[in-house]
Amino acid sequence: MKHFSYNFPQGLLKPEITVKHKWLSKELQPDIEKFVKIGRRDPILFDWVLRVMENLGLSTVEPKYREKLAVVKTIFSLWEVLLDDLADNEETQDFRLFDEVIKSPLEPERIDESGLSLEELNYLRITKEIWNKSIIGEIKKFPKYEKYKQAFDFDLLQFVNSMKYSRFVNAIKEASNIVETEAYVHHSMYVLIQMDLDLMCSKGFEDSEFGMLREVGYITQRMAKIDDLLGTYQRELSESDMSSEAIVRLVKEYGTDFRFKLNGILNKDNRYPKFEKMLIEEWQKQYQIAKTITMNIKSVNMDEFMKEREFIQQAYQQKIRFW
Repeated sequence: MKHFSYNFPQGLLKPEITVKHKWLSKELQPDIEKFVKIGRRDPILFDWVLRVMENLGLSTVEPKYREKLAVVKTIFSLWEVLLDDLADNEETQDFRLFDEVIKSPLEPERIDESGLSLEELNYLRITKEIWNKSIIGEIKKFPKYEKYKQAFDFDLLQFVNSMKYSRFVNAIKEASNIVETEAYVHHSMYVLIQMDLDLMCSKGFEDSEFGMLREVGYITQRMAKIDDLLGTYQRELSESDMSSEAIVRLVKEYGTDFRFKLNGILNKDNRYPKFEKMLIEEWQKQYQIAKTITMNIKSVNMDEFMKEREFIQQAYQQKIRFW
């Protein structure tokens, strides 16, 4: 796998894991090779994702699991991208195939291969392999998988629903709206799922704080979506992704013919300043809400957790062209 060549945020949070980046990249290589066979994006993207995941994780995670967690979380992102491109991008949309691929986590017995082309069948086969072997196959090995399985299954259901919402509004563009976009789409950032995986590999977490920890996870998941939007909305404009909040807001404010007005809406750097200002203010608001809740969580180092949110924000500010 090619390595990320941009300047990464300074002050890496977990240098003891980051120093093993090349070794962890080799762990990813089999799934990268599968992605290259069917994926539409530059696989160097996942070198960036891996670098992010190396610097995240609850303080309660046992050290021996941190590296495996970074790899599994990155492969989840790889699998998500394969789903995302079937639903969002007008040039790569394939709703029929999406409807079968999305069944792999929760309804594998209902997958219907009839009517799929050989190319689509290969896509379905590879995504199933990635899910069954590299993702859920590894997650089931975590020591507290059974204890947190219900939380994981619930959060996975929300993730799947967010992807289905994206498919829905891209198929019926008139259905897109701000309220539902804000309610559903942030689950695609899978922060709560990452938290579940960390807890499966944790020691010393106080279960009485689980509800508060999930509150923080939910809020910071919304923050992660804002970070993602700031780095990707320009691409989403060009792809006509109706699950993008940027497009939904443009349609609401300027009508469905907003593309004819883009030159007047965007600045000379092809950015949407009004939209960015609103997002940054919302991120800061959510950060303060989350920080207040963290004060009551004692079994996890929440100061470290909030520093990780700032790290993610810095990482997304690189505005990676291939995301």
